[in-house]
Amino acid sequence: MTAAEYAERAGLWVIVAIGFTIPISTAFDNVLVAALLVCFIASGRFGKKWAALRANPFVLLPCGLFLLHLAGAFYSMGTARDILYALDKASVVLLILVVIALNPGKKLRDRALYAFMAATLLTLVLSFALWLGIVPEGGIFKGVRPNPTVFKGHITHGVFMAYAAFVLALAAINAAKPGTKALLALLAGLSMFNVLFMVHGRTGQLVLLALALYFLMSVYGGRGVLAAAAAGLLIGAAAYLSPSSSLHQRTLTTIKEFEHWRAGKPATMANMRLEAWTNSVQLVRQHPVIGVGTGGFATAYAKQVYGTIMPPLGQPENQYLLTSVQFGVVGLAVLLALFGAQWHLAARLGSRTETQLARGLVIAMVVGCFFNSFLRDHTEALFYAWLSGLLFAGLRPAASRG
Repeated sequence: MTAAEYAERAGLWVIVAIGFTIPISTAFDNVLVAALLVCFIASGRFGKKWAALRANPFVLLPCGLFLLHLAGAFYSMGTARDILYALDKASVVLLILVVIALNPGKKLRDRALYAFMAATLLTLVLSFALWLGIVPEGGIFKGVRPNPTVFKGHITHGVFMAYAAFVLALAAINAAKPGTKALLALLAGLSMFNVLFMVHGRTGQLVLLALALYFLMSVYGGRGVLAAAAAGLLIGAAAYLSPSSSLHQRTLTTIKEFEHWRAGKPATMANMRLEAWTNSVQLVRQHPVIGVGTGGFATAYAKQVYGTIMPPLGQPENQYLLTSVQFGVVGLAVLLALFGAQWHLAARLGSRTETQLARGLVIAMVVGCFFNSFLRDHTEALFYAWLSGLLFAGLRPAASRG
């Protein structure tokens, strides 16, 4: 085996390792991504890599999104530091190209997903241990007993646990042995319980509900629509009516936020997001076509609130608004095209399960981006790029899947 072949094999195993570190450690993520890039370059065979990319139509959209950020840097009203920071964040989507170019096979793609699930199940066990008082607060735990997150904050924890529940539910449906099916179903149920009743993350709860609806409809077809509606009502009602559940508490908090918030009046930390959205919409109206440029949000927002009691912000906690402020309707169209193409092309993946996993990822991102700037947040952006590259490395030519 040549040095280039060793580097390529090492790069493939680094992809697997990234799956384990994403839910656990930002520091390890950064080390492994750097290692992946080194392996990618050292493995050579750039003609083969280029052929893999050229044959995969999905890569056009991440490239387009990054090129939009490059173009926006030339007319941005942001500082040089803000521009470079935004370009660094935007470059994460290029990991999709790196993974696809390395062309991981089905076995390695499965191992990478197993690595991610192993990390989320470890998180689940530790979260229950903290919640039940088996282990003390502090140390590796980000949260506390009333909000038992482990390695990440409650938003990231909730989203990952919601997606894990979705993966486990799919695995339970496809399992052949009754014992395995029951175990996977139990783990999926515990993951759902963790999101709905334990962790204080509204984003994770909404992602879970959306994934549950898609799961029922994709698995059971027309019957799944009624089942989805009934299950949604039952789960939502049970979680909301339980006074100790996080869903109940976060719903009451949301209602209070809307009741107490008024545009232009002092905003608490709880309803700051509403203030940010209102001002961001005003910025989009002022710069509707190409926006204020890459990294220009903070400067534009500071000018928008200058002379008021509203504080300046670096981002609006909404990916669609952040993209629209920076790049106008052009940028929003590119972002929506990325998600839309991903949903459409998922039908050409190697199996029905991979199609469901890819579309579940799109659902998680589409829902999560309404309440967070996920493509700007390190862990969520890396997860999206890593899993997109992993799944779409198996994209087949049109009309080839039987």
